[in-house]
Amino acid sequence: MTTPLVFIGLPEVGYIVGIAVILFGCKAVSQNPFISKKQKLLWMLTIVVLNWVGLLWYYYIYYIRNKEEE
Repeated sequence: MTTPLVFIGLPEVGYIVGIAVILFGCKAVSQNPFISKKQKLLWMLTIVVLNWVGLLWYYYIYYIRNKEEE
């Protein structure tokens, strides 16, 4: 008996990478001893906002633009 191969699509990989960037980025910033708490908060906010913009752009490219081309 063989096990079935499970393939993951490119859009799903993009979401996984986006979430990983938020998690690891915020963790790295929070562990940096050389910046103040205010700077840490600003860096974390920047990571989340830029990642949100990136995910929206990614969603547009793979879902909305492809739907318009059909």
